[in-house]
Amino acid sequence: MSDEQTKQEVKQQEVNFEASASAAEASTTAATNSTMTVDEAKEEALRQVEFYFHDSNLPFDKFLFTLTRKDPEGWVPIATIASFKRMREIKELLGLEGIAEALRGSKELLNVSEDGANVRRTKELVPVRDAFDRSVYAKGFGDETETLQRELEAFFATFGKINSVRMRRDMESSAKPKPFKGSVFVEFAEMDDRNQFLAQAAKVEPEQDGGKGVLFQEKTLVAMSKDAYVKMKMEEKGIDPSNHKINRGGDQQQHKKFNAFKEMNKPERRGGAGKKEDENKPKRSDPLEFEYNGKQLTTQPDGTVDADAVVFPPNSVLKFTGAGEGGNWKDLKDTLITVHPTSFVEFPTGAVEGAVGFKETLSDEKLAEIKSKNITVGGNVVDFARVDEETAKKFYIERANFRASFMLDRREQDAQRGGGQRGNGSYSRGGGGRGGRGGRGGRGGRGGGGHRPSRGGFGRSGGDKRKREGDSNGREDGAPPAIGKKVKTDE
Repeated sequence: MSDEQTKQEVKQQEVNFEASASAAEASTTAATNSTMTVDEAKEEALRQVEFYFHDSNLPFDKFLFTLTRKDPEGWVPIATIASFKRMREIKELLGLEGIAEALRGSKELLNVSEDGANVRRTKELVPVRDAFDRSVYAKGFGDETETLQRELEAFFATFGKINSVRMRRDMESSAKPKPFKGSVFVEFAEMDDRNQFLAQAAKVEPEQDGGKGVLFQEKTLVAMSKDAYVKMKMEEKGIDPSNHKINRGGDQQQHKKFNAFKEMNKPERRGGAGKKEDENKPKRSDPLEFEYNGKQLTTQPDGTVDADAVVFPPNSVLKFTGAGEGGNWKDLKDTLITVHPTSFVEFPTGAVEGAVGFKETLSDEKLAEIKSKNITVGGNVVDFARVDEETAKKFYIERANFRASFMLDRREQDAQRGGGQRGNGSYSRGGGGRGGRGGRGGRGGRGGGGHRPSRGGFGRSGGDKRKREGDSNGREDGAPPAIGKKVKTDE
């Protein structure tokens, strides 16, 4: 291997070391647990959200940074923050109002809106130039446990205030989540605290600028500054650190996926010209807002929505059975809409049963009226019955996620056609339109052929997409989950 190849390998290794906080959070287990008290949950809520908005995380968390830039005043919905992995159990204990109240206790960093719905950072975001120098490396932590992240943070906090503890993972592994390597990078808030930690480490078997004088749960750690660690790795690769510049952060800090400062400086540096075509195109993980059942939802990095944010009218879904072969969903909807405002009819081709959703709660009287009409589908009178609320909720969550997928597809297609600036905004329309890549329902778009296979819940039946009703205003956002069984045929 040439010296240049080795240099590039080490540089890539340094990039991997600086994994973004979003990636770290996605691969770690939740720090909270069911044994937390309400007071502990309030403490943890403030500590965690301050970390999200801190200098050591926000500039390198593309999802959260993009959210802060969408609103002119930098507001981010607390409901979105509460959907993050390490906030979910806190939300169960405190609720959104409790989280908002806890965040009001922030002394310097956070500001909560008067209605308690949003939070923002109060300080201007500027590059921090000495984060690398205030960071240490430590290894010897053993296997990962469910509470390890929280235990690590508490441990290092005994040496002084910390900005972050990043559990290092084997990025070459194909396993999900990536396995813990037994080592961490820790950024101290103050250089004196970092020096105190290294001085303690150097009391036993001094090595580099640290040593083995620190114990964690009776395990001996090997600790040193981050600078010493990088130099050690370079020497192991046969690279002379004195002849190669080490990336130490600041303005030029490199992160594997995202650096807000580089993004903010692009127009200034290039004068707004000569950008590559895809620089303004939104990524699939970028947040997107859209309306669903009269409420704005925001997509998460994995393209889904927060299940707790999905709302729907109670007692608004019916199951129907006993249909004959060849029934038409449109005829059924035309009849039902004369009784009660109908949102959708789910009736896949070849099915003998299906589901109906209504825009409003369906009273017992309205259900009795529907039954009294002896509605026929495919020549047979069908029987209607309520769907339990748990099943209905799963149904609507699946439907909302399918809508999110469709809207993300449409954003990608708009970007390809030159409408990329729409991408990070919000869509208020229900979810119709042309449907990128066939609206996830089929490569043919509107009126295309088949659609996606079943994904559980009610499932998605196959068949002609035109046999189902997508949206209350006639636009097809893709298929709702299927409830039906197909007619048995003789072979």
